[in-house]
Amino acid sequence: MIRLSLKEEPPVRISAETLTPERLSGLSVAEVERLPLAVGNRREHVGDWFRVRAGDDAAAVTFEGPCVRLDCIGAGLTVGRVAVQDDAGAYLGRGMRGGEISVSGSAGHGAATDMRGGVIRIRGNAGDAVGGSLPGSAAGMRGGAVVIGGNAGAQAGQRLKRGLVVVVGDVGPICGAEMIAGTVVVGGSIGGNPGVAMRRGTIIGLGGAAMIGPTFADCGVHDLVIFQLLARHLVALGLAALASRLAPFRRWAGDAAVGGKGEILVPP
Repeated sequence: MIRLSLKEEPPVRISAETLTPERLSGLSVAEVERLPLAVGNRREHVGDWFRVRAGDDAAAVTFEGPCVRLDCIGAGLTVGRVAVQDDAGAYLGRGMRGGEISVSGSAGHGAATDMRGGVIRIRGNAGDAVGGSLPGSAAGMRGGAVVIGGNAGAQAGQRLKRGLVVVVGDVGPICGAEMIAGTVVVGGSIGGNPGVAMRRGTIIGLGGAAMIGPTFADCGVHDLVIFQLLARHLVALGLAALASRLAPFRRWAGDAAVGGKGEILVPP
């Protein structure tokens, strides 16, 4: 394990995208300290900002200290584990393809952007655009699972193409906008206008939705087999309490404005 403890809270944003297990594996403490680090618009070294300690587990990296200005933690992760024992900055797990990231606090804007695989667990809240797309990209998250123990901001799951986003608390407005496929499960309430311009995919609001747009059609109350399959997946992720709430739902189909065949499921 490589343990990176911030010496002090940085005055500017720091990009931590190079500090992943596969990139640090096999390096000594001195070699890690000499690695380049993007600090704002300057190029410094890891040892300038972090106290570096080595452990026995080469497949794990742990960040300690005030990490709210550390961006891109776990970006491009393919194997191993990354733990953040504090809040994390923006773009947590961007482009992640495998492995696991855990955050003991909250995460900033754009967690799981362009994610392809693996698991991200955020104990606290997440900012806007969870599981979203990179600027100019036609699709957002394309695989894996994100579990948020608190609330999430606006535009969660925008352009989601594949994978699972679970928010135990509430989410902000425009959840699942332009969804292509995939699943978003919200344990609390969903803000206004979920699923705008969605083509396929499923949005489940266990606490209901503030307002569903007029281009979604009420298809009645259903108890679908897919709920049983989803419940097993949630249990495997340690979310048995949410799984037990997957009862019959009222199904809203749309978005008809774009010829979409997606669905929003809320309590009847």
